[in-house]
Parts: sequence; C-alpha cells; structure tokens
Amino acid sequence: MEKKNKNARVISSATLDRYLGAIMVLRRRVAIVRSVDVANYLGYSKACVCVAVKQMILEGLVLVERHGALTLSDAGERRAHAHLERCDFFQRLLIQSGVEAEAARQEADAITRALSGSSFEALRRYLGGLGVPARQAGAE
Repeated sequence: MEKKNKNARVISSATLDRYLGAIMVLRRRVAIVRSVDVANYLGYSKACVCVAVKQMILEGLVLVERHGALTLSDAGERRAHAHLERCDFFQRLLIQSGVEAEAARQEADAITRALSGSSFEALRRYLGGLGVPARQAGAE
C-alpha cells in the first residue's frame, strides 16, 4: 500500500509553465541555471522553487545535473517555449493597445496562466484574421 504525504503540494500546470519559462529565459543568459537563480528571477522563495523542481523532475520536464544545474528535458523545452510564446503574444498585444510595458508584462503573464492552450490558439487565429500580426518582424 502506497503511503501518501499529506504535506505534499501539487503545483498547477500553469505555474509549472512559468517555472519552465524562467529556466529557459535564464539559460539564454547564463551557462548554468540553479534553483536559486529561478527563485531570484521570479521573486519566489527558494523553498517554493525546490518543491516545483521536484514536481518537474517527477513529470520528466527538468533534469538536475552536476552541482545542481537545471536543464529542461525535450518535453520541458516544448512547454517552456509554448509558455513564452503565449506571454510574448499577449505582452505585444497589450503594448500595441497602449498599455505601459511593465504592466503589459505582468498582465500578459496573468492572462497566459488563466487561458488554456486551445483558447489561446483560437484567439490568435481570430486576431490574425483581423490583421493582427502573430509576431513582429525582428522579435525574438
């Protein structure tokens, strides 16, 4: 019989996507990303990040290498890329609508967490049909 830990926290998929996105962004900036880097980047406690890392390892999204370096698996890389693409889309849309850049960044993150992948794709198709570009020229 399997023993369940009553204190074990399960982190939502949207929150895990945020962690994965942070790892991807940090990896573009530095050679080695550790939990403390993710905590500093997101403004979370190291304890919260450690709980998330454990869950991401169990889900096969993150690998912990020598000296605690975090690496995204192929599945983690895909999820992180999709998350960052959605955040970028909403941030650009909000900025183009006249929202200040920092507010747009924060609100885009909130919209991304609240919206399912299928709703995002439907909205992107709809806005594309209205002539809203999916991506600005030269954007990363």
